[in-house]
Amino acid sequence: MSEVYLDYNAGAPVRPQVAKAVLEALEERIGNPSSIHGAGHRAKIILEKSRRSVASLLGASPDAICFTSGGTESNNMALLGAAALRRGGHLIVSAIEHASVLQTAQQLESRGYRVTRVRPDAEGWIPPEDLLSQVRDDTLLVSLMHSNHEVGTLQSVQAVAEGLKGRGILLHCDAVQSAGKVAIEVERLGADLVSISAHKLGAPAGTGALWIRQGVSLAPLLLGGNQEMNRRAGTPALALLAGFGVAAEISREELPIEAARLKTLRDRFETDLLDAFPDARIHGRTRARLPGTCHVAIPGIRGEDLVMALDLDGIAVSTGSACSTGTVRPSHVLQAMGCPPEEIQSSLRASLGYRTTPTETTRFLETLLGVVRGSARTPAAKGRE
Repeated sequence: MSEVYLDYNAGAPVRPQVAKAVLEALEERIGNPSSIHGAGHRAKIILEKSRRSVASLLGASPDAICFTSGGTESNNMALLGAAALRRGGHLIVSAIEHASVLQTAQQLESRGYRVTRVRPDAEGWIPPEDLLSQVRDDTLLVSLMHSNHEVGTLQSVQAVAEGLKGRGILLHCDAVQSAGKVAIEVERLGADLVSISAHKLGAPAGTGALWIRQGVSLAPLLLGGNQEMNRRAGTPALALLAGFGVAAEISREELPIEAARLKTLRDRFETDLLDAFPDARIHGRTRARLPGTCHVAIPGIRGEDLVMALDLDGIAVSTGSACSTGTVRPSHVLQAMGCPPEEIQSSLRASLGYRTTPTETTRFLETLLGVVRGSARTPAAKGRE
Protein backbone atom coordinates (compact mmCIF):
# COMPACT_ATOMS: atom_id res chain seq x y z
CA MET A 1 0.00 0.00 0.00
CA SER A 2 1.37 3.41 -0.95
CA GLU A 3 2.38 5.91 1.72
CA VAL A 4 0.13 8.85 2.52
CA TYR A 5 2.39 11.76 3.39
CA LEU A 6 0.67 14.42 5.52
CA ASP A 7 3.61 16.19 7.13
CA TYR A 8 4.22 19.04 4.71
CA ASN A 9 4.82 21.54 7.51
CA ALA A 10 7.90 19.49 8.42
CA GLY A 11 9.07 19.36 4.84
CA ALA A 12 7.50 18.94 1.40
CA PRO A 13 8.55 16.12 -0.95
CA VAL A 14 10.91 17.36 -3.64
CA ARG A 15 8.99 18.25 -6.78
CA PRO A 16 10.03 16.40 -9.98
CA GLN A 17 10.74 19.68 -11.80
CA VAL A 18 12.96 20.74 -8.90
CA ALA A 19 14.89 17.48 -8.90
CA LYS A 20 15.48 17.93 -12.63
CA ALA A 21 16.81 21.46 -12.12
CA VAL A 22 19.15 20.31 -9.34
CA LEU A 23 20.54 17.47 -11.46
CA GLU A 24 21.01 19.72 -14.48
CA ALA A 25 22.98 22.20 -12.39
CA LEU A 26 25.17 19.40 -11.06
CA GLU A 27 25.75 17.84 -14.46
CA GLU A 28 26.70 21.09 -16.14
CA ARG A 29 29.87 21.17 -14.01
CA ILE A 30 29.65 24.93 -13.86
CA GLY A 31 32.01 27.02 -11.78
CA ASN A 32 31.91 29.37 -8.84
CA PRO A 33 29.55 32.33 -9.44
CA SER A 34 32.22 34.62 -7.98
CA SER A 35 34.69 33.67 -10.74
CA ILE A 36 35.01 35.86 -13.81
CA HIS A 37 35.58 33.12 -16.42
CA GLY A 38 32.86 31.57 -18.57
CA ALA A 39 32.03 28.75 -16.18
CA GLY A 40 31.67 31.25 -13.36
CA HIS A 41 29.45 33.43 -15.52
CA ARG A 42 27.12 30.50 -16.24
CA ALA A 43 26.93 29.80 -12.53
CA LYS A 44 26.10 33.45 -11.86
CA ILE A 45 23.23 33.27 -14.34
CA ILE A 46 21.70 30.31 -12.49
CA LEU A 47 22.17 32.02 -9.12
CA GLU A 48 20.52 35.26 -10.17
CA LYS A 49 17.68 33.50 -11.96
CA SER A 50 16.86 31.72 -8.72
CA ARG A 51 17.10 34.98 -6.80
CA ARG A 52 14.57 36.58 -9.15
CA SER A 53 12.18 33.64 -8.74
CA VAL A 54 12.36 33.71 -4.94
CA ALA A 55 11.92 37.49 -4.96
CA SER A 56 8.86 37.16 -7.19
CA LEU A 57 7.25 34.76 -4.71
CA LEU A 58 7.45 37.54 -2.11
CA GLY A 59 6.68 40.44 -4.42
CA ALA A 60 10.18 41.72 -3.72
CA SER A 61 13.16 43.20 -5.49
CA PRO A 62 15.84 40.56 -6.20
CA ASP A 63 18.62 42.61 -4.62
CA ALA A 64 16.78 42.43 -1.30
CA ILE A 65 17.06 38.62 -1.21
CA CYS A 66 19.97 37.15 0.78
CA PHE A 67 20.33 33.41 0.31
CA THR A 68 21.04 31.37 3.45
CA SER A 69 21.22 27.71 4.44
CA GLY A 70 17.56 27.69 5.52
CA GLY A 71 14.94 29.21 7.78
CA THR A 72 16.96 28.64 10.93
CA GLU A 73 19.93 30.63 9.66
CA SER A 74 17.64 33.34 8.31
CA ASN A 75 16.01 33.73 11.73
CA ASN A 76 19.36 33.73 13.50
CA MET A 77 20.74 36.26 11.05
CA ALA A 78 17.79 38.60 11.57
CA LEU A 79 17.97 38.66 15.37
CA LEU A 80 21.72 38.44 15.92
CA GLY A 81 22.56 40.68 12.99
CA ALA A 82 20.19 43.38 14.18
CA ALA A 83 21.28 43.20 17.81
CA ALA A 84 24.93 43.58 16.83
CA LEU A 85 24.42 46.88 15.01
CA ARG A 86 21.44 48.60 16.57
CA ARG A 87 21.09 50.55 19.78
CA GLY A 88 18.79 49.22 22.46
CA GLY A 89 18.80 46.26 24.76
CA HIS A 90 15.24 44.96 24.47
CA LEU A 91 13.55 42.51 22.10
CA ILE A 92 9.95 41.32 21.83
CA VAL A 93 9.05 37.89 20.49
CA SER A 94 5.87 35.88 20.50
CA ALA A 95 5.89 32.87 22.81
CA ILE A 96 4.96 30.56 19.92
CA GLU A 97 7.86 31.34 17.60
CA HIS A 98 9.96 28.57 16.09
CA ALA A 99 12.85 27.39 18.27
CA SER A 100 15.31 29.12 15.95
CA VAL A 101 13.83 32.44 17.10
CA LEU A 102 13.17 31.57 20.72
CA GLN A 103 16.61 30.05 21.35
CA THR A 104 18.35 32.94 19.59
CA ALA A 105 16.43 35.35 21.81
CA GLN A 106 17.44 33.27 24.82
CA GLN A 107 21.09 33.51 23.79
CA LEU A 108 20.83 37.28 23.49
CA GLU A 109 19.21 37.31 26.93
CA SER A 110 22.24 35.50 28.32
CA ARG A 111 24.38 38.34 26.94
CA GLY A 112 22.43 40.95 28.85
CA TYR A 113 19.60 41.81 26.48
CA ARG A 114 16.08 41.86 27.87
CA VAL A 115 13.45 39.76 26.10
CA THR A 116 9.67 40.01 26.41
CA ARG A 117 7.69 36.96 25.29
CA VAL A 118 4.06 37.64 24.37
CA ARG A 119 1.57 34.82 24.79
CA PRO A 120 -1.21 34.07 22.27
CA ASP A 121 -4.90 33.57 22.88
CA ALA A 122 -6.41 30.09 23.13
CA GLU A 123 -6.40 29.71 19.33
CA GLY A 124 -2.75 30.59 18.85
CA TRP A 125 -3.27 34.19 17.74
CA ILE A 126 -1.26 37.12 19.08
CA PRO A 127 -3.43 40.23 19.56
CA PRO A 128 -1.40 43.10 18.01
CA GLU A 129 -2.24 45.40 20.90
CA ASP A 130 -0.79 42.89 23.38
CA LEU A 131 2.50 42.89 21.53
CA LEU A 132 2.61 46.63 20.90
CA SER A 133 1.89 47.37 24.56
CA GLN A 134 5.26 45.82 25.42
CA VAL A 135 7.29 48.25 23.31
CA ARG A 136 9.77 50.32 25.32
CA ASP A 137 12.17 53.13 24.59
CA ASP A 138 15.03 50.66 24.26
CA THR A 139 13.20 48.10 22.07
CA LEU A 140 15.32 47.36 19.01
CA LEU A 141 13.42 44.51 17.35
CA VAL A 142 10.10 42.67 17.35
CA SER A 143 9.82 39.14 15.94
CA LEU A 144 6.38 37.84 14.98
CA MET A 145 5.89 34.81 12.76
CA HIS A 146 3.51 34.99 9.80
CA SER A 147 1.93 31.63 10.59
CA ASN A 148 2.50 29.09 13.30
CA HIS A 149 4.26 25.88 12.34
CA GLU A 150 2.11 23.69 14.61
CA VAL A 151 -1.46 24.98 14.62
CA GLY A 152 -1.23 27.09 11.45
CA THR A 153 -2.71 30.29 12.88
CA LEU A 154 -1.99 33.37 10.76
CA GLN A 155 -0.75 36.39 12.68
CA SER A 156 -1.62 40.07 12.17
CA VAL A 157 1.85 41.11 11.05
CA GLN A 158 0.63 44.09 9.05
CA ALA A 159 -1.21 45.53 12.07
CA VAL A 160 1.94 45.23 14.18
CA ALA A 161 3.96 46.88 11.42
CA GLU A 162 1.52 49.79 11.39
CA GLY A 163 1.86 50.16 15.16
CA LEU A 164 5.66 50.23 14.92
CA LYS A 165 5.84 52.68 12.04
CA GLY A 166 8.10 55.64 12.71
CA ARG A 167 9.42 54.27 16.00
CA GLY A 168 12.79 53.04 14.72
CA ILE A 169 12.09 49.42 15.70
CA LEU A 170 12.79 46.58 13.29
CA LEU A 171 10.07 44.00 12.64
CA HIS A 172 11.19 40.48 11.75
CA CYS A 173 8.70 37.98 10.36
CA ASP A 174 9.33 34.24 10.13
CA ALA A 175 7.31 33.33 7.04
CA VAL A 176 8.83 29.87 6.59
CA GLN A 177 5.47 28.09 6.84
CA SER A 178 3.51 30.70 4.88
CA ALA A 179 5.61 31.26 1.75
CA GLY A 180 4.04 29.41 -1.15
CA LYS A 181 0.92 28.53 0.87
CA VAL A 182 -0.66 31.96 1.28
CA ALA A 183 0.03 35.16 -0.63
CA ILE A 184 2.79 37.35 0.80
CA GLU A 185 3.81 40.75 -0.56
CA VAL A 186 6.58 42.01 1.66
CA GLU A 187 6.02 45.70 0.96
CA ARG A 188 2.36 45.46 2.01
CA LEU A 189 3.24 43.22 4.95
CA GLY A 190 5.31 46.00 6.45
CA ALA A 191 8.05 43.88 8.04
CA ASP A 192 11.72 44.80 7.68
CA LEU A 193 13.06 41.25 7.62
CA VAL A 194 11.28 38.13 6.30
CA SER A 195 12.59 34.56 6.54
CA ILE A 196 11.66 31.69 4.20
CA SER A 197 12.94 28.17 3.55
CA ALA A 198 13.26 26.06 0.40
CA HIS A 199 12.25 22.65 1.72
CA LYS A 200 8.75 23.84 2.65
CA LEU A 201 8.18 24.57 -1.05
CA GLY A 202 9.24 21.21 -2.46
CA ALA A 203 12.94 21.95 -2.91
CA PRO A 204 15.81 20.15 -1.15
CA ALA A 205 16.68 21.13 2.41
CA GLY A 206 19.78 23.26 2.82
CA THR A 207 18.76 26.60 1.37
CA GLY A 208 16.59 29.51 2.42
CA ALA A 209 16.46 33.27 2.20
CA LEU A 210 16.17 36.40 4.27
CA TRP A 211 14.44 39.36 2.65
CA ILE A 212 16.03 42.56 3.93
CA ARG A 213 14.27 45.87 3.44
CA GLN A 214 16.33 48.51 1.65
CA GLY A 215 18.23 50.62 4.17
CA VAL A 216 18.28 47.95 6.89
CA SER A 217 21.79 46.86 7.91
CA LEU A 218 22.66 43.60 9.64
CA ALA A 219 25.97 42.33 10.94
CA PRO A 220 26.81 39.16 8.96
CA LEU A 221 26.97 35.85 10.79
CA LEU A 222 29.45 34.35 8.32
CA LEU A 223 32.68 36.16 7.45
CA GLY A 224 35.31 35.55 4.81
CA GLY A 225 33.92 36.79 1.51
CA ASN A 226 31.73 39.37 -0.18
CA GLN A 227 29.07 36.98 -1.44
CA GLU A 228 25.38 37.89 -1.18
CA MET A 229 26.24 41.58 -1.50
CA ASN A 230 28.49 41.42 1.58
CA ARG A 231 25.67 40.07 3.74
CA ARG A 232 26.73 36.40 3.96
CA ALA A 233 30.14 34.95 3.14
CA GLY A 234 30.58 31.56 1.53
CA THR A 235 30.22 29.89 -1.85
CA PRO A 236 26.51 29.33 -2.51
CA ALA A 237 25.01 25.84 -2.84
CA LEU A 238 24.29 26.47 -6.48
CA ALA A 239 22.49 23.23 -7.40
CA LEU A 240 20.21 23.49 -4.38
CA LEU A 241 19.51 27.13 -5.16
CA ALA A 242 18.59 26.18 -8.73
CA GLY A 243 15.96 23.90 -7.21
CA PHE A 244 14.85 26.61 -4.79
CA GLY A 245 14.17 28.97 -7.68
CA VAL A 246 12.09 26.42 -9.58
CA ALA A 247 10.10 25.53 -6.44
CA ALA A 248 9.41 29.20 -5.76
CA GLU A 249 8.25 29.75 -9.33
CA ILE A 250 5.89 26.75 -9.28
CA SER A 251 4.52 27.69 -5.86
CA ARG A 252 3.79 31.24 -7.00
CA GLU A 253 1.98 30.05 -10.12
CA GLU A 254 -0.09 27.40 -8.33
CA LEU A 255 -0.79 29.29 -5.11
CA PRO A 256 -4.35 30.64 -5.62
CA ILE A 257 -5.83 27.37 -6.88
CA GLU A 258 -3.77 25.16 -4.60
CA ALA A 259 -4.61 27.12 -1.46
CA ALA A 260 -8.34 26.83 -2.18
CA ARG A 261 -8.02 23.12 -2.97
CA LEU A 262 -6.17 22.31 0.23
CA LYS A 263 -8.55 24.34 2.36
CA THR A 264 -11.47 22.41 0.90
CA LEU A 265 -9.78 19.08 1.64
CA ARG A 266 -8.82 20.17 5.16
CA ASP A 267 -12.24 21.57 6.04
CA ARG A 268 -14.06 18.47 4.78
CA PHE A 269 -11.74 16.26 6.82
CA GLU A 270 -12.27 18.33 9.97
CA THR A 271 -16.05 18.33 9.57
CA ASP A 272 -16.15 14.55 9.18
CA LEU A 273 -13.77 14.10 12.11
CA LEU A 274 -15.89 16.24 14.42
CA ASP A 275 -19.01 14.36 13.33
CA ALA A 276 -17.34 11.16 14.46
CA PHE A 277 -15.68 12.63 17.59
CA PRO A 278 -17.56 15.70 18.82
CA ASP A 279 -15.21 15.97 21.80
CA ALA A 280 -12.18 16.48 19.57
CA ARG A 281 -10.71 19.98 19.60
CA ILE A 282 -9.26 21.49 16.44
CA HIS A 283 -6.75 24.14 17.45
CA GLY A 284 -6.97 27.51 15.74
CA ARG A 285 -10.21 26.69 13.94
CA THR A 286 -11.89 30.01 14.74
CA ARG A 287 -8.92 31.99 13.38
CA ALA A 288 -7.47 32.34 9.91
CA ARG A 289 -5.08 29.45 9.33
CA LEU A 290 -2.78 27.98 6.74
CA PRO A 291 -5.07 26.20 4.26
CA GLY A 292 -3.52 22.75 4.64
CA THR A 293 -2.89 22.58 8.38
CA CYS A 294 -5.06 20.61 10.81
CA HIS A 295 -3.97 20.36 14.45
CA VAL A 296 -6.39 18.29 16.52
CA ALA A 297 -6.59 16.86 20.04
CA ILE A 298 -8.57 13.64 20.41
CA PRO A 299 -9.27 12.89 24.09
CA GLY A 300 -8.31 9.53 25.48
CA ILE A 301 -5.32 8.61 23.33
CA ARG A 302 -1.78 9.92 23.16
CA GLY A 303 -0.68 11.72 20.04
CA GLU A 304 2.53 9.71 19.74
CA ASP A 305 0.52 6.47 19.93
CA LEU A 306 -1.61 7.73 17.06
CA VAL A 307 1.45 8.68 15.01
CA MET A 308 2.99 5.23 15.43
CA ALA A 309 -0.25 3.40 14.68
CA LEU A 310 -0.89 5.50 11.58
CA ASP A 311 2.69 4.99 10.44
CA LEU A 312 2.16 1.22 10.53
CA ASP A 313 -0.66 1.78 8.04
CA GLY A 314 1.55 3.94 5.82
CA ILE A 315 0.28 7.34 6.90
CA ALA A 316 2.84 9.97 7.92
CA VAL A 317 1.68 12.70 10.33
CA SER A 318 3.25 14.31 13.39
CA THR A 319 2.32 15.11 16.97
CA GLY A 320 1.91 18.45 18.66
CA SER A 321 5.25 17.88 20.37
CA ALA A 322 8.78 18.77 19.42
CA CYS A 323 11.08 15.78 19.24
CA SER A 324 14.75 16.23 20.07
CA THR A 325 17.25 13.37 20.12
CA GLY A 326 14.48 10.88 20.79
CA THR A 327 13.00 12.77 23.74
CA VAL A 328 9.43 13.95 23.35
CA ARG A 329 8.78 17.29 25.03
CA PRO A 330 5.43 19.03 25.45
CA SER A 331 4.68 21.51 22.71
CA HIS A 332 5.67 25.03 23.78
CA VAL A 333 3.05 26.35 21.37
CA LEU A 334 0.16 24.50 23.00
CA GLN A 335 1.51 25.34 26.44
CA ALA A 336 1.56 29.05 25.55
CA MET A 337 -2.01 28.71 24.27
CA GLY A 338 -3.03 27.48 27.72
CA CYS A 339 -3.96 23.95 26.67
CA PRO A 340 -4.16 21.48 29.59
CA PRO A 341 -1.50 18.73 29.73
CA GLU A 342 -3.86 15.95 28.70
CA GLU A 343 -4.90 17.92 25.62
CA ILE A 344 -1.30 18.55 24.66
CA GLN A 345 -0.51 14.86 24.99
CA SER A 346 -3.42 13.87 22.74
CA SER A 347 -2.62 16.28 19.90
CA LEU A 348 -1.88 15.41 16.31
CA ARG A 349 -0.89 17.55 13.31
CA ALA A 350 -1.72 16.72 9.71
CA SER A 351 -0.41 19.09 7.06
CA LEU A 352 -1.48 18.74 3.45
CA GLY A 353 0.41 19.71 0.33
CA TYR A 354 0.71 19.62 -3.42
CA ARG A 355 0.52 15.79 -3.72
CA THR A 356 -2.38 15.35 -1.30
CA THR A 357 -5.56 13.92 -2.87
CA PRO A 358 -9.14 13.42 -1.61
CA THR A 359 -8.51 9.68 -1.63
CA GLU A 360 -5.59 10.17 0.76
CA THR A 361 -7.50 12.36 3.21
CA THR A 362 -10.38 9.86 3.17
CA ARG A 363 -7.96 7.02 3.89
CA PHE A 364 -6.38 9.04 6.68
CA LEU A 365 -9.76 9.71 8.30
CA GLU A 366 -10.90 6.10 8.05
CA THR A 367 -7.63 4.81 9.46
CA LEU A 368 -7.62 7.40 12.24
CA LEU A 369 -11.17 6.51 13.24
CA GLY A 370 -10.27 2.84 13.32
CA VAL A 371 -7.19 3.43 15.47
CA VAL A 372 -9.02 5.66 17.95
CA ARG A 373 -12.00 3.33 18.28
CA GLY A 374 -9.71 0.34 18.63
CA SER A 375 -7.72 2.09 21.32
CA ALA A 376 -10.90 2.93 23.24
CA ARG A 377 -11.69 -0.79 23.39
CA THR A 378 -8.20 -1.71 24.61
CA PRO A 379 -7.69 -1.51 28.40
CA ALA A 380 -3.92 -1.41 27.98
CA ALA A 381 -4.20 1.74 25.94
CA LYS A 382 -6.26 3.39 28.63
CA GLY A 383 -3.67 2.39 31.20
CA ARG A 384 -1.04 4.45 29.42
CA GLU A 385 -3.02 7.68 29.83
